[in-house]
Amino acid sequence: MMLVGGLFVAGAALAVGLYSTISNPKPSPLPEAEPPQPQPLQVAQGDANRLNARSPLGMNMSELVDWTTQWAFVDAFKISRPWVSQKQGASWGQGGTLKLTPEGWIAALEPGQYAETFMFDNGSRYPAGKYTVFYDGQGKIGFNFGSGKVISESPGRLVVDVKPQDTGIVLQVLETNPANPIRNIRVIMPGFETTYQKQPFHPLFLERLSRFKVIRFMDWMKTNGSPVKEWSDRITPQHATQMGEYGVALEHMIDLANAVHADPWFTLPHQASDDYVRRFATMVRERLDPTLTVYIEYSNEVWNYAFQQTKDLEQRGLALGLAPGDGGMSMIRYYAQRSVEVFKIWEEVFGGRQRLVRVLASQAVNPWLGDKALTWKEAYKHADVYAIAAYFDGKGLVEKENADRTLKMTPDQIIDNILEDIRTEDRELLIKNAALAKQFGLKLVAYEGGMSLHSSQMDTKEPQVTALFTAVNRHPRMREVYQEYLKLWRQVGGGLYNQYYYVGNFSKWGSWGALEYQDQDLQQAPKYQGLIDFIQANPSTTP
Repeated sequence: MMLVGGLFVAGAALAVGLYSTISNPKPSPLPEAEPPQPQPLQVAQGDANRLNARSPLGMNMSELVDWTTQWAFVDAFKISRPWVSQKQGASWGQGGTLKLTPEGWIAALEPGQYAETFMFDNGSRYPAGKYTVFYDGQGKIGFNFGSGKVISESPGRLVVDVKPQDTGIVLQVLETNPANPIRNIRVIMPGFETTYQKQPFHPLFLERLSRFKVIRFMDWMKTNGSPVKEWSDRITPQHATQMGEYGVALEHMIDLANAVHADPWFTLPHQASDDYVRRFATMVRERLDPTLTVYIEYSNEVWNYAFQQTKDLEQRGLALGLAPGDGGMSMIRYYAQRSVEVFKIWEEVFGGRQRLVRVLASQAVNPWLGDKALTWKEAYKHADVYAIAAYFDGKGLVEKENADRTLKMTPDQIIDNILEDIRTEDRELLIKNAALAKQFGLKLVAYEGGMSLHSSQMDTKEPQVTALFTAVNRHPRMREVYQEYLKLWRQVGGGLYNQYYYVGNFSKWGSWGALEYQDQDLQQAPKYQGLIDFIQANPSTTP
């Protein structure tokens, strides 16, 4: 953890704050009559035999980016990087302004200009084989850096032989007819060209996610610093990419929850208008399997001054006079009362609270702050759970000044350090948070949690520390660490626990993924094993 703006920041917050992404241009407002949306996936309802029916664990989705090692969609174009403008004879990315349709497709090209985008730029962690590329319109598509070899071509369809490489798949739009531009590009993984419309999610992605009862969509929604204010700001399934600062289409999130019969956890943008919240809730009510419950949280980690929402909420609280002269208290009070306003809109749309879990969250290491959020205007009376980030990273392992000491330790010694910290300081912290939740009649849950070692602050020692922490995260005893921490979590009265996150590479920014890559050998994934061990040994008392 580190100190930012007077508050301690957990490792996951640091990782999210420091990750760099290439953002979408702001999507154009949607027309008054929106195009037809894909129909919800057909799912069996109320099946008590599902693997996650009594699972006590949930899972956060990792950010949807072109370098992901997660295979969420069988259509790889959904994770394509926003277009890079190129021009013959010009330097990289210096092709000039691209003319785009409102959905982000190439509307026209200047002489010598072309556009390209990347998919799976992740060090070759994606399937090999024959990809089928579908598109509407007229023009010419190619592939750069030898990332794909076109082996057959007909109007609107290509078959491309792909061999995984470091650059990923690099698709180019070389020509397009302005009167009928290339659009609706789909890059379908091998074997799914006839099924991708009915089953858009990769079966391995679904299979390994199917053990978790809740899916938290914070990173898919790009909640931290989200610019979304109105319903017209949102991304839809018709947009060129689902990667960017406006997040993933709500339709896709609902369909994923339906596909694995998991309760969705939504983190509403901090600038969202009442109309946006109401329309969002209405789509969830109409599209989500009616046997599923919905977790509702206003924004994410509003106490964390690494995020724009914290600064914005502080200013709103001060402007309303909630705590004159006290920015931090103004922020937390505004968070509490806006959360209640958001909850009430959802209750109106859903006709009550029966299918809702209303979340008030705060900083795990600062129960005092949680108390202030819960008690402001008796916000706790309008909530169902109190949520914290329940991470563990040992004692003194991630501080820059301790780098030399840390580097002298073996992975086993670091794991011993982590276990000792779990049994002492972490235990006391969880007891305090459980007591706070109980005081106000709420259930303690973890909106995020897991191993949070990171080395991004280690300066010149970073590469060595990163290698050591990676070895720790891959060590077979990491399974034991997860088993012990989750056992403690249950003993102190903790309820739902959401791992942060599902699939992602290990790096200096942290080793957050329960899996490093989608098709990882599960016998080499000790964190995922530890999670499954806990699910099997601790079935929830209610479906």
